[in-house]
Amino acid sequence: MKTKRHKKLLVKLSLATCVAALPSKVLAQSLNCVSPLVFGQIITCGSAGSVTINADGTSASSCVSVSGPVSAARCIVTQGFPFRPIQFSINGTNFNISNGTANMNVNSFNILTNAGGCCTTTQTVPALNVPIGATITVGATQAAGIYTGSFGVTAVLQ
Repeated sequence: MKTKRHKKLLVKLSLATCVAALPSKVLAQSLNCVSPLVFGQIITCGSAGSVTINADGTSASSCVSVSGPVSAARCIVTQGFPFRPIQFSINGTNFNISNGTANMNVNSFNILTNAGGCCTTTQTVPALNVPIGATITVGATQAAGIYTGSFGVTAVLQ
């Protein structure tokens, strides 16, 4: 009798790079990324699969099982008066995360809403609360471990 061993992966993607651009006429702007993107514990199924974390924090998966906490990333941009349009962007569309020896690709970023699309939004508000979701590609024989990585975001007052 052959026994299949399932591997568990814990995936947490942090926002390590945050950039804020500040025009001289605005009194103040801040960019604070308060929550990381967490894909949870993933159990492979023997075929390639994926896990999607939506901007609202819900998740969907194909050919893998997901347990443990999952969450969308969240950044908050605030500005002083007079309010200007805030352009919020994710710096790139594909990022790799690693457990030290193996990698997984994170792509299909989605900001603000589940149908919001990638990767830039511009809004004129005193504070912009930006939830960020994405999809991770899991290999058929993905190595077990804790995978980490980062992606960059930018906030620019127009």
